[in-house]
Amino acid sequence: MAVLRKWGLACWTGLGVLLVALPMVVNSGLRTDVLEESAVLFLISWSPMLISGIVAWGLVKTFGDRDGLDLRVTQVLIGHPIPREVARTSLFLLCFVLCMFVLSLIFGMYEAEIGADLKMSVALVSRLLFLFTLPVLALDRSGFTVDGRGLGMPALVMKVTEPWRWAGPLIPVVLVLGLIGTLLVPRLGLPPLSVELIGFLLAFVLIALCEEIFFRAMLQTRLEVLMGRWGGIVSTSVLFALTYALIQPYDALAQLPGQDIVHDLGLALLTYAVAGLFYGYLWACFRNVWANVLIRAGLFLLIMPPDLQTGLP
Repeated sequence: MAVLRKWGLACWTGLGVLLVALPMVVNSGLRTDVLEESAVLFLISWSPMLISGIVAWGLVKTFGDRDGLDLRVTQVLIGHPIPREVARTSLFLLCFVLCMFVLSLIFGMYEAEIGADLKMSVALVSRLLFLFTLPVLALDRSGFTVDGRGLGMPALVMKVTEPWRWAGPLIPVVLVLGLIGTLLVPRLGLPPLSVELIGFLLAFVLIALCEEIFFRAMLQTRLEVLMGRWGGIVSTSVLFALTYALIQPYDALAQLPGQDIVHDLGLALLTYAVAGLFYGYLWACFRNVWANVLIRAGLFLLIMPPDLQTGLP
């Protein structure tokens, strides 16, 4: 464990850089997107998250009690076999990707008849099963159902009562949504208000809740124990991006162009991983899953996937 804490951050950062560099070397289309066509857009879209991350750092340093919060996290994880639980989490993540692939094969035969609402349902069911229900049973309860210790983490991250754990994350969340909205809304506009849009938004809130509980509350928190705070943040962000790169052909929520796996892998690291760093840092500062869900839902509304927009009137 000492080796992981010492070298975990360096190894995962190196892996992330390598996974960006190799696709850019072998894929000319990605080089064109990143270095010519979208270079300014990348820089502008990254800057709101960087600015908001700095604001979050200032807020938690000024009036937050992150040390006390970290101690509470450590206490609720006492008795949990952390390496074994990380392995289980990785298995559930693999099963999620395979589930998306299998469902795409099944429904692919009826692609013309499948609407956006069914595509969203497939994404929701897969996440509910492999990113929430089964992991909660295997990790956060972990067999400690008699003395109640297995319920400590859900109570800590979902029953947030301290004012600073609400005010602290909401300020950077509103800031990043405002900055990105100022950038994107004049160019893309907002989808028209409709019953379908409200339904998609509610479904995505549930999807975001599953993902944030899985990637941040379960996976990142345990990787922080093994590799330190930034080792956990970076490693989870890389896995978050890799997951979206792999499920892109089968998932209505993926925002990648779907040209090929190499192209999508590079873009995923430059978009989802960067966003994951902000989500992860916000989580590490405040451990408030609702704040993470709020920013995910806001970004979904600002950048709704084309597959779902086509289903709106």
